[in-house]
This record gives sequence, structure tokens and C-alpha cells, in this order.
Amino acid sequence: MTQISLATFTPAMLPALVAFLNDVLSGRRHWVPISERDFTGRVLDQPVFDPRGLILAAADGLVVGGVHAIKPSPLQPVYQDSEPQHQIAWLAVAPAFRGHGLGGQLLSAAEDYLYYCPTYFAGQTVPFYGILESLWVPWYGSTERMGISALRDRDFVAWLGARTYQVVNAGDVSMLASLDDRSDPPDPGLAGCGLSLAAIDEHSPWTGDEPSYRLHNWGRNGGRPYQGLVVADGDRAVGSVVWYPLPGPDRKTAALAWLGLERHYRGLRFGSYLLDYALAEMARRGYQYVEVHVHTKSSPEAYGTFRNRGFDVIDYWVNLVKT
Repeated sequence: MTQISLATFTPAMLPALVAFLNDVLSGRRHWVPISERDFTGRVLDQPVFDPRGLILAAADGLVVGGVHAIKPSPLQPVYQDSEPQHQIAWLAVAPAFRGHGLGGQLLSAAEDYLYYCPTYFAGQTVPFYGILESLWVPWYGSTERMGISALRDRDFVAWLGARTYQVVNAGDVSMLASLDDRSDPPDPGLAGCGLSLAAIDEHSPWTGDEPSYRLHNWGRNGGRPYQGLVVADGDRAVGSVVWYPLPGPDRKTAALAWLGLERHYRGLRFGSYLLDYALAEMARRGYQYVEVHVHTKSSPEAYGTFRNRGFDVIDYWVNLVKT
């Protein structure tokens, strides 16, 4: 067999790495071709990126396998709502090189770099590859992260299970709904509470106060399109909903990236109004479908709300951890 060597990432390896990812990820849901510029902006230019955690297997000048392990990020506003975790974002081996132990070697190298347990695999809060830093559709998986599918990745889940990774926190799902027959809901009385509704997008981001850092962080989003609505108390956001287009030749499906309302205003139907108004606005903008990622157990109310609005489960995502 061709001699294979493991090495940590260097800039000279970028073209081969991108070619490898485009080969092994092709055909997964939401996948579109990755450019060197994409990978640089999404991963390499991030201030917390450590090349020692991006470990690649090379043979005859080609990348034939890789894994990206990520240590907890220093305290930065973008990660302030995420629990610090030692994570493995992805692991992949070219089909021609599978079955010879290369995947196990890459996994061991990643664990040696992290040198810590518990180690989370493809978790909800993995940096770079989801929507924490930017509203940029993950290269595969759900609308929020590069996830492992319980439907499509059973062999990989079993392979990780044989290496003592256990499934935890079950209940992550993706849901899809048609936007047919969506209309503006009746105003539940925002003005009576001193509130107003403001539209935002990549050209006009929210600049006021907010309880979390999401809207400020997404900001102009590197010019990538998104839309949203903010329930505002003066210059303070007390609720918001944000969506962005999923890839495809016609961009007819929206990804619902965020929906939230301060606890003080819950029970007044403001949250339902915000969601229903957003669905109607998506339809007006030409979207035909909307997809959302939600956890059925940790967010049962949200899950029920989506079910009541015609959303159906289309995939299940697996969270794994090694302790």
C-alpha cells in the first residue's frame, strides 16, 4: 500500500485539503463545493484556530484523510454562551484508503492533541463549522452544524462506538415545513407594551443592545445574505428571529437560524407572532420551504410550536462523547 504520513496543517497543504474535502463531502445534504477562500475565511482566519489540531494524512502529495480537533476557545464574546469543551469537529478518510486503520490513527492523533476527557464529537457548539461565528451554512449536516446523521451515518456511529464514544443528549432533529398559505398574524399588542418590530439584514444589522451576542456577531455577515426581525424596546432587542438561504440552484429553502424572546415577555403570544410573521415574510421573499434545527427534549415547547405549524422531522443528529 502507498506510504501514508500524518502531519499537522501548514498553508502549503490548503489546496490538497480543499480537494480532499470536496471529494469526501460531495453528495451530503446542503453540500456545495468548497473553495480555498471559503476554508480560509471559515477556519484559518479565525483567531482561535490552532493548526496543531488540524491533522492530515498525506500520500503521494494528496490528502487522503483528516481530522480536526479543537480545544476550548479563550473567552471571546462569540463563544460566551457555549460551554467550553474539547471537541472533534470532523474525521474523514478517502474511500480508497479505508479499512486499513487510517481512521483509527487519525482519531488517536486528535485525542493525543486534545489530551483531555470528555471529548465531544461533532457537537452542537463546535467552532468554525457551524453558525456560531457567521450565518454560513455548514458544509454538511443540519442548518446549524456539521452533524452526524442517525439515518445516514449508522456505520460511522458504530465505528465510533467501538472506540468508546457514546451517544448522549438524544433529541437533536432537523424539521422542514412548506411556506404555502402563510399570512401575517394579528398583532398581539406590541405597541401597548412599548415595543416595536424592526427588520434587519446583512446591509442593516442590529446595532442596539441585546441579551446575547448573536445579532452583533452576525452583523454584516461578510456580505452573505440573511434576514431577520427584532422585537425592540427602544434600542434594546428583547426578541428576534433570523433566517438565511440554504444552498441550491434556486435558493428556495430558508434556514431558521434563531428564534428567541426574553422571559419577561413570554406568555403574551409575542413569540408566536414573531415566528408567524417571519414565516409570512419568508414566503413573500420567494422561499417555498423553511428548515430548522431543534432539540425535542431540551426545547420541547419550541418543538411543539414547530409541529403545530406544519414542520415535520426529516433527520436526526447524533451527539457523541468519550469520557
